[in-house]
Formats: sequence, structure tokens, C-alpha cells
Amino acid sequence: MVRRTVTAIFEKHGDWHIGYIPEVPGVHAQERTLTAARRSLVAALRELAEIDPAQVRGTRRRVEQMDVGLALEAP
Repeated sequence: MVRRTVTAIFEKHGDWHIGYIPEVPGVHAQERTLTAARRSLVAALRELAEIDPAQVRGTRRRVEQMDVGLALEAP
């Protein structure tokens, strides 16, 4: 078994926890609890590794966080 560390990002949108792995496009999860989202994300990554192992080996995709100031009008 090969072990690899990836970055998992989770966001809460309403009642849902959305998870994704920026290094591996197409691996996403959406569940009602954070624990369930973590499990689903791991399952999605494992499924992709079985279908197309090359996708899990990494890409040259660059992930950055940016701090952007925006002027938004009130609704």
C-alpha cells in the first residue's frame, strides 16, 4: 500500500459540509456532518485511485490562497 498526504479542504454551506482535494481534481464530497464528509472524501479518493491511478499521483496544478478586497453593495 502506498501512502500519500493530500490537502483536504472542508467548507460549511448551510447544513452541508463540502470537501475537496485541490491536488486531485474531481474528488469531492458533500455530507450533513463533517465526519461523514471526511469518510466520503477518502472513499472518493480511493475509488479514483482504482479507476485511474495516474490522477492520484499528482498534477502540476498550483493552489494558492489570495486576499482580495471587494466593494459589495448591500442586498
